[in-house]
Amino acid sequence: MSVEGVFRKNGNIRRLKELAEAIDKGEGHVEMATEGPVQIAALLKKFLRDLPDPLLTFKLHRLFVTTQSMYFTRVLLLGSCD
Repeated sequence: MSVEGVFRKNGNIRRLKELAEAIDKGEGHVEMATEGPVQIAALLKKFLRDLPDPLLTFKLHRLFVTTQSMYFTRVLLLGSCD
């Protein structure tokens, strides 16, 4: 799937609210196949935004940045990410 700017767009806010409520109520099967990529991305953004604690905690932020810096340095120097 290739959709440019999928996470920059908001999607249909009313439909987003309906989908989120259906998922929160546990209504068995919520049909996502009929939703477009922008709507699915908006639902994912809403889920991540509404988490009580961030996925990347402030405590681990420095470690994450360091490992990414090391990874990209290796890719630049060795030309490999293995």
